[in-house]
This record gives sequence, C-alpha cells and structure tokens, in this order.
Amino acid sequence: MRAQRLTARIGRGLRGYDRRFWILLGVQLVVAVGFGAAMPFVSIYLHNQLGTPMSLVGTIMLVSALVASAGRILGGELADRIGRRPVVLGGMAVRVVTFAVMAWVIHIRAPALAVGAVFLLVRLAGAVVRPALMAMVADVVDPGRRVEAYALFRIGSNAGWAMGPAIGGFLVATSYASLFLLTAAASLVGLLIVFRFTSESMRAAEREAFSLRRLVDVARDRSFLVFASWCVLLFLVMGQFASTLGVFATSIIGITEANLGILFTVNGVAVVLMQWPAARLAGRVGIRWGLVIGCLLYAAGYFSVAFAPGFAVLIGSMVVITMGEVIFSPTSTAAVANMAPSERVGRYMGFFGLTEALGWSAGPFIGGLLFDRWSGIPVALWGTIAAMGVVAAGGFAVSMRRRAGLPGGSLPVG
Repeated sequence: MRAQRLTARIGRGLRGYDRRFWILLGVQLVVAVGFGAAMPFVSIYLHNQLGTPMSLVGTIMLVSALVASAGRILGGELADRIGRRPVVLGGMAVRVVTFAVMAWVIHIRAPALAVGAVFLLVRLAGAVVRPALMAMVADVVDPGRRVEAYALFRIGSNAGWAMGPAIGGFLVATSYASLFLLTAAASLVGLLIVFRFTSESMRAAEREAFSLRRLVDVARDRSFLVFASWCVLLFLVMGQFASTLGVFATSIIGITEANLGILFTVNGVAVVLMQWPAARLAGRVGIRWGLVIGCLLYAAGYFSVAFAPGFAVLIGSMVVITMGEVIFSPTSTAAVANMAPSERVGRYMGFFGLTEALGWSAGPFIGGLLFDRWSGIPVALWGTIAAMGVVAAGGFAVSMRRRAGLPGGSLPVG
C-alpha cells in the first residue's frame, strides 16, 4: 500500500509536462550515453596510446574548457535570434560529423595535436547546443516547475553517464575508434528525434541588431551579476571534485585508484537516486533557500574529508557532496531561466555556462595551490574550501529576495 501511494505521488508529480519536454529528456539520455562512453577515455588514449605528456594533455583539456565557454555564449546568442530548434539541430549535426572524424583520426593514429584539434571541435559543438536546449526547456515548462524539470534532465544526463563508461570500457577492448563511432551514432539518433518530434518553442526573438557590445549586456543586469558572482564562488568549490579530492584521497588518505573510481561511481548513482526527491524539496523551500542549502551541503561534505580516516568515511562525504549537487545544480539553472527576459533566455544560459566553466577551470588551480601549502594540515585545506561554500551560502541568503511573478523563485537584489 505504501509503495502504491509513493508510485501515485510520483505519477502526479510527473504529469503536466509538455510533450516536447519528455522528447528532449529522451534525447539528453541517448546523447549522454554516447558522450559518457567516449569522453573519459580521451586523456587515456592521448597519454597511454600516443605517449603524449600529461602537461600537453592537461593543456588540451584546459583549452577545450575555454572553447566550450565561448561555444556556450555563441549558442545562447544564436538560440535567441534564430530559434532554439535550429541551433540544437545544427549543433547536433556538427557533433555527428566531428565524432565521426574523431573516430577516423584515432583509427589512422594521427598525431596528438590533430586529435586534440578535433576534440576542440567536439567540445565547441556540444557547448553551442547546451544553452539552446536549456532555453527550450524553459520555454515549455512553467516557471514554478522548472527546478523539477531541470532535475529530471540531470537524472537523464547522469543515468547516461552511468551507463556510458561501462559500455565504453567494453568497446575499448575492440578499439578506441569504436567509442567515437558509438557517440556519433548516439548523436545521430538524438538529431533525428529532435528533427522528427519537436517544434520551435521560442515565443519572442531578440530583435536588436547583433554587436559584440550586446554579448556583454547580461553583465548590466545587476541582479543577475550578483547571482552569478556567488555562483562562481560555489563553482570553485565544485571544481575540487575530480582534482584536489582525488589527489588527497589517494596520496594522503591512501585509498587505491580502484576505490577512487568506486567513489565517483557512488556520486553518479546517488545523483540518479536522490535528484528527484531533492528537486521536490527545493521546489517547496523556494529557489533562494534551495541555493543556500545546496552551498552548505557542499561545504559540509568537503570539510568532512579532512576527518576521513579511510574509504568508508569518504563514501559518506561523497554522499553529502552529492546532496549539495542535486539541490544546487537544478535550482541554479531554474533561477537563471526565471531571471532572464523571455527573448534572452539563451543569452543568459550562455553566460551562466561561462561562469560555470570559469569556476570549474579555476577550481583545480586554486585547490592545487591550497594542497601544496596545506596537504599536511587537512583541516586548513578543506576548511578553506568549505569556507568558500559557506560564504556563497551567505551571499545567496543576503542578496536574494522574493519577486512577484516567479513562483517558488528568488532573485538577487542589486
């Protein structure tokens, strides 16, 4: 009986979404499976198969992050001018081609720089699609349900990422090129679904003439700029996930690389299991307090790493960090959608992606400096990182206020 009531409650929560939302969610799942099958193996291929120095591999990854940042701005601007659907279709078509080319350059064992150049095109195409896709979700979902909608998108994405590496690990025994053929095929399936089953969702287009000055207009929205500033601080904390945390866990606490892989798997599985109830909670407390709670959970999770004697406690820390992730990520995306004028949602999503990339890129650098200085004093290392999360929480709590017309949402004051 209890299970039936729970099922009925979930069913009621999932009803009422536009058909296009479910189609886009399906596309996200398919594309994430393909992307997750290939992307974790790019660095491994460059280093282990081509003998590329890790310094060059790291440089390629850094440049790819910068390219992706530019792609998000470009994609957001295009989405507001020519429509969401053409940008998604065009970007996914380019992805199909670039992934196929990636498979080819790997098959012929092209030099590392050639592989890196194609990889930059892959990241650029994916980044252009992202803000258009998020803007389309905002178009077809009521403001009061956007936190839950973006949470469902994250479930689809993480479910794909959970399946993708497992498939990739099987295919890599055949060839590295097969990974990217699979990703090209997944992108093609997504492209055909969007082409066949979706229509344009944009209600009003950006009518002002294009200029470089217009690209920085978002920064003149003082409320959004305050919001983005606190987000950057939290993204610096989030950026410790695959860098400082992994190095500290293996070199200081002493867990094995295999256990580290399990630790990251715990994150992916926990996201899938916890994202929906976390989004429902965030929907009840509102965007303002959802952001605050997410920041505090991140801070608590990372601070607890300082006291972890081994693998078991690290799993607990990862669960707390994941709780912060599943609350903060969809809530912050919904906040951007609610703040943006209807004709500029893509532009706002693009700039939000830029702040995210900035935080995730600078986070490992800052974490590395802290690690070199305080790796022998874990409380100082993780206390400093946690303090950034606490400051971000305080920033959201102080600078956000309710504003009429945004159900369940909060906006920063100037």
